[in-house]
Amino acid sequence: MKLSVFILLCIAFFSCSNPPKPEETKTDSTSQKVVYNYPYTPKYPINWKSGDEKNAVLVLNSLKKYIDGDLKGAFTYLADSIEFIADKFHFKGKKDSLYAMFVPMSAQIKSMSVVIDTWITAYYPDSNQTWVTVWYTQTYTDKKGKTDSVYLTDDYLMKDDKIALIDEKQRLFPAPMKKK
Repeated sequence: MKLSVFILLCIAFFSCSNPPKPEETKTDSTSQKVVYNYPYTPKYPINWKSGDEKNAVLVLNSLKKYIDGDLKGAFTYLADSIEFIADKFHFKGKKDSLYAMFVPMSAQIKSMSVVIDTWITAYYPDSNQTWVTVWYTQTYTDKKGKTDSVYLTDDYLMKDDKIALIDEKQRLFPAPMKKK
């Protein structure tokens, strides 16, 4: 009996003093990079890295000023030459001309708000381009009191700490179900 108690104590003692070894990560030195055969060729490079987040801050500051009704402030973040692509809209030219187009459109809006889902800043070394993509819901009320919302995905091309291109994609929400 004394021997079995002694053995149990030894087992307990030694099992506590020898912590389990962490699993070693094994790498296969013979592994090769897999080359995929994509069924399509992308228009833009797919080799990207995380970009500098200062670009996201610039984009979000511009968007915030626009949402707050400070159109002039929003446009300070745009390059002198700008391209803006949206649903049934394409502009390529001087920032001042785009601003002149936005003034009457902005005058139709009584209030606006956004709920940002997320954003990502991506740097494409093959083309030396930085893009910021923002996903969000925008809700607005026009001067007539009509409120609507739209889900937007905006891609911003950054050049020299300015927004050089905005490519906006939208998804309209379905009309609310009518009560019978």
